[in-house]
Amino acid sequence: MSMYRRLSEADAEALAEQIGMEVTKGEAAAAAAYSESDAYADLESAALDALCDFSGGGDTYGEPPYRPTDGENPHNAWITLFDLVRTGADGLLSDVEVGVKDNICVRGVELTNASRGFEGFVPGAHATVVERLLDAGARLRGKTNLDEFAMGPTSESSAFDPVTNPHDAERVAGGSSGGSGAAVAAGTVDLALGSDTGGSIRIPASYCGVVGLKPTHGRVSKRGFVTQGDSLEEIGPMAADVETAARGMEVIADPLPREGRERFVDDLGRDLSDTRFGVLGRYTDGFARDSVLEEFDAALDRLESRGATVDTIEVPELDHVGAAWWGIAPAEFAAAYFTNDIGLWRRRAGIPSLAKGFERVRRATSDDISSVPKEVILLGAHLLFNHGGYHYVRAQNLRAALTDVVDEALEAYDVLVTPSTPTVAPELGAFGNEEMPPPNGALAPANVTGHPALSVPCGDVDGLPVGLQLIGPWHGEKDLLDTAYAFEQSA
Repeated sequence: MSMYRRLSEADAEALAEQIGMEVTKGEAAAAAAYSESDAYADLESAALDALCDFSGGGDTYGEPPYRPTDGENPHNAWITLFDLVRTGADGLLSDVEVGVKDNICVRGVELTNASRGFEGFVPGAHATVVERLLDAGARLRGKTNLDEFAMGPTSESSAFDPVTNPHDAERVAGGSSGGSGAAVAAGTVDLALGSDTGGSIRIPASYCGVVGLKPTHGRVSKRGFVTQGDSLEEIGPMAADVETAARGMEVIADPLPREGRERFVDDLGRDLSDTRFGVLGRYTDGFARDSVLEEFDAALDRLESRGATVDTIEVPELDHVGAAWWGIAPAEFAAAYFTNDIGLWRRRAGIPSLAKGFERVRRATSDDISSVPKEVILLGAHLLFNHGGYHYVRAQNLRAALTDVVDEALEAYDVLVTPSTPTVAPELGAFGNEEMPPPNGALAPANVTGHPALSVPCGDVDGLPVGLQLIGPWHGEKDLLDTAYAFEQSA
């Protein structure tokens, strides 16, 4: 049965009114005639199924998907549990157990995006990253919890209740990839996928004491991923140690143009005596809590004791990161929402059923979606429609300028360094308190500029982890992983 129906003259007139365009009767009729093109029938032809189906197949459920009980889910890290492998697959992740953030498609498994609006939606294909995990021999164990629509830094806004921190059940795990961070920290899985639009991998990595890598913009396929701010966000690995994170990154990364697939695990590590670290001073004194800075300074001492050069530098233009992020993210999310996240202007394959799932969300009742996503969508619509997109263009221009200044700093230094978060994991319900600094203040710059950034554990305050953030040049994931591994081994 065809999904396509031709455009009638009445449809054309109604759509013209909806988008603010004046048309004559003749123009509406002409538009309707265009809709009768044979190309649309060809697009729905069964003959194209083999060309358009990107699913590898051969998957075996040792345990079908189900909602876990409280006893199986002590930190509420999981929305769905299952046991999925690819028959005959053998590779870099053989016998590695993996969790997948529940805004990434797994064929045949409900995708909720931690929202009642998505509840019941089951994708018809795997995301590209899931295909790669299965091909590499990974055993997928479930879909991890997150902030609703991945909008939040604590994983408290999930429609399926908050994620708690394995180090202290009265504290948050961080967000939005809190379920992935908590599952790794608790030892439930070896590796998990998160996504990062403004720190959403690195916040839970810092709070939960695991390794989290936000790759370079465009370095990992986002086919089969529910976007929030497409030009800001990436899918990346979270793991208990750098080597496992490197394995995950090697499997999910796209090949570099003209260079092919990069090997991240080979010869892991580097001589720190040849490494120059630039500490971004605006994210230390007056930004981070003294207790966090003590651990951060101790980490810098460790680097210097191995012969590294460590200098404090200032990049004053980073004061404007917030303006760039807030000018871009809401507009992009609103545009994705209005268009069922079909990937307009993005040259990449998609999953048709995901577009249908997003349409389902737009038709959901008000009670099915909480206030935060609505507020962001409305702000984005305001920027796009009431201001003609002016601020989005300004923010994109500001992004270009900020990228240039970070590139310039990375010409003088191999790695830029900050505390990952200014505090340890706060107590449940504390986010929004005026005394609590934004957890992503030092993290959002890498989302705006597109540079890769990694959080690695560097100490603890009263048993609560502290993270060290490393920022590298575009496509410098290997250098970051080598540096983080050398730091990890120096303990």
